[in-house]
Amino acid sequence: MLRKGLREVATALARALHWAGLQRSASWRMAVFDAAPAGAVLVSQRGQETYLVSSADRAIARELYVKGQFDFEKFEKVMHLLGPTFRPALLLDIGANIGCICIAAVKRGLFERALAFEPEAFNFSLLTANIHLNGLASRVEARNMALGARDGEQLLFELSEDNFGDHRVSFGTLDGRFSEARRERTVVRCESLDSQINGDLQGCLIWMDTQGFEGFVLQGAARSLESRPPLVVEFWPYGMQRNGSYDALKQAVLQAGYTRFHDLELDGGAVPVSEAAFDAVWKRLGVDGRFTDLLIQ
Repeated sequence: MLRKGLREVATALARALHWAGLQRSASWRMAVFDAAPAGAVLVSQRGQETYLVSSADRAIARELYVKGQFDFEKFEKVMHLLGPTFRPALLLDIGANIGCICIAAVKRGLFERALAFEPEAFNFSLLTANIHLNGLASRVEARNMALGARDGEQLLFELSEDNFGDHRVSFGTLDGRFSEARRERTVVRCESLDSQINGDLQGCLIWMDTQGFEGFVLQGAARSLESRPPLVVEFWPYGMQRNGSYDALKQAVLQAGYTRFHDLELDGGAVPVSEAAFDAVWKRLGVDGRFTDLLIQ
């Protein structure tokens, strides 16, 4: 009844006021999103891109619907830090969700093309639709799989009810801060990044948000990392502690020969790569759920 009442109020306001003006209002768009039936698919045309989003996703989809983009300010900060000597060509979007990074990056001309990996079936269906809606079928390729340390694995995947960016590889049913014990679980296909990439990685940026699984993805990318393409990885101690991937992340970065990183949450300069430096970031964030993103070069 509450949702029906909100929809009736929204309809009345739309009739009383200019519709285009309402569409530009973030408060209005938030009210429309929150009043939508559970699981409805909405069209977001707030920004330069068009996205289909699910009203059940209270995180990425909600922000896309209200603001027209998600995390793209962070992406632009990374491009600034990479500087004019970096010649962007290929974006690898690992954990692409519904395409808010790879689609905007290619459509706005920041990259020539993108290869996007998304393992969860519903997110992948929206990702594929969004690529076509934005006219990027020839420039953005989507693959329905997870990436990890080995080829041909079947991974148990746990699904968040209200944050479709927090679907992640499951390492048991022990409950935690995000109601993991109550999550529905499914099986997803997993391959290594090295098996998916052929050719020169000059001008490649690897953008990775896999909810704590990043270390295992990098384990399966040893050959791909030989030329040290810049990496953007989510650094989430809670997730890494839960699945035991932290040591794998540190070892992969050190073995590949990366030399510095930027903590994108902070405005400080580059930090030399070392185990101690990564441990300092871990200590700053703690294991209660805070995270940051690191640009590793």
